[in-house]
Amino acid sequence: MKSILLKLGLLTTLSVGLVAGKASAEEMDWATKCLSMGDIQTGKNPSYQQINCLLTNAALSKNIPPEVVKAVAEQESAWRQFDDYGKVVSDAPDNAKIRGYGIMQVTDSVPDPERVKSDIIYNIEQGLNILNAKYKLQNPTSDPRIPKIAGAGRAIIENWYFPVMAYNGLVPPNSPIFRTGGARNWTTYQDQVFSKIEDGSFYNDTNLAQYPFEYNDFDYKTDNSTVFKFNKFDYVLTDGLHESGYLLKKGDVVIVTENKTKLREQPTQDSKFSEQPLNKSFIITGDFEYTKLGSTDYNEKHYVWFPVKSADGALSGYISSAYLAKKKDFVAPIVTGVKKNSYYNKDVKITFDEGTSLLNGAIFKNGATVTKEGKYTLVVKDEESNTTTITFTIDKTRPVTPSMNSVSDLSTTVTGKAEAGSTVRLSINGKYQKSTTAASSGIYKFTISKQKTGTTISVTATDKAGNVSAPKNLKVVDKTPPVIQSVNKVTSKSKTVTGSAEKYAAVKIYRGSTLIGKGSVYSNGKFSVPIKTQKAKTYLKVYVIDKAGNKNYRTIKVVK
Repeated sequence: MKSILLKLGLLTTLSVGLVAGKASAEEMDWATKCLSMGDIQTGKNPSYQQINCLLTNAALSKNIPPEVVKAVAEQESAWRQFDDYGKVVSDAPDNAKIRGYGIMQVTDSVPDPERVKSDIIYNIEQGLNILNAKYKLQNPTSDPRIPKIAGAGRAIIENWYFPVMAYNGLVPPNSPIFRTGGARNWTTYQDQVFSKIEDGSFYNDTNLAQYPFEYNDFDYKTDNSTVFKFNKFDYVLTDGLHESGYLLKKGDVVIVTENKTKLREQPTQDSKFSEQPLNKSFIITGDFEYTKLGSTDYNEKHYVWFPVKSADGALSGYISSAYLAKKKDFVAPIVTGVKKNSYYNKDVKITFDEGTSLLNGAIFKNGATVTKEGKYTLVVKDEESNTTTITFTIDKTRPVTPSMNSVSDLSTTVTGKAEAGSTVRLSINGKYQKSTTAASSGIYKFTISKQKTGTTISVTATDKAGNVSAPKNLKVVDKTPPVIQSVNKVTSKSKTVTGSAEKYAAVKIYRGSTLIGKGSVYSNGKFSVPIKTQKAKTYLKVYVIDKAGNKNYRTIKVVK
């Protein structure tokens, strides 16, 4: 052990315990982590940040939140092992039967009573052993037994409230409730310690969770004639509990716990900074550091500094442990009632499983119903700033009836215009056929097989919200020219033109542009149209016109 100290070059300046080789391996493990910050000498207190380092590492070695240990040490001695004259600090006169000594005000009922006075490292070690023993009084089989927070462990700062009380004494002055009047007693030893935690470790920007004490939780007499008794041993705290920030490690994702938290360039309040919003996420990039020597805040507070960077790497620097907490929730709030980029043609009731929300920038109450038409953006954010953003539209107005171009018995397409982006549905004689989406221009087109004249073609438009337009109906029109089966020979002596064609069609005979005869096709498909005799070699056009106005014709030459 001495060889280790010699290599460090600190043999003549270390505490008596270390020099004499009396330090335990456990003490050496945490104490040597702070030797680079300065010499440790008997009769002289280490620097503020070296004491910060000693208390921090001693606490971590004992699995105690450093926030608690530092506040206890401040309450006991204001972080002093020695007074200005090099004499050990004590809480009682020299002739007192029981006296506390040094930074943790440890009594002389320890393995080495003299060393607890001269060796700050030994004093801290023994003080934390005592505090650890008090924590174990939470065990149901302990006698005496002290209360705890149900389900909480050693890392939770608030769960050390009663062990801290026991460190000073389970006595009436430390009762959280006054026996007379039943008011909350904020002057207890442990409440003073916890006030110092809020100030020293959290800069008074964080309130630790409070126990829901009741009058009958404790039983005692103010004259100390009876043993202080606890009637309740398990507490459930409704406020958020606080885990020690010293459990953060490289790679952890953390969030900022206060709005406008300062991201510093260096681990000191003197360095330049940029303000960060509440719940901004960062990643721990290394071990925590202590306030730099020479800083104006060197002799202030208990916190340390964590090196961090933003997830995108754009920001980096140092943030005080007072304003960081481990991000534990990576799940965004779950929203029901609406879906992202969806459309609705009715009122929507929106609920979410956690957090607070804004709808188009205004506060929105969980479980409320949205009734007005419009485009909405819902932003739901939980306590760790996990965010769910949903844009949706309420549209209760049915689309305009689509247009449809004429469809004939020759058509193989159905075309027209509808609301852009709407779903156009095609039906033939009332039977659904297929759907398509209207283009941004509104144009739609279907391919169909040829339909019989008189068939009903229908289209409707359904918008994204599900509103359906009135149908547009058209009858298939006849565009097929009538059939002319035959036109019989016409001579210069003929007084009729005869032949066969579509039943009931009109027949007209032209010589050039002159109408020379007209008639109709009989029910047997024959026609006979009277004309005046025509000269041989005259050309005649025989027109057959059906009821739809479709025409067909034959050209014949009059023969002798």
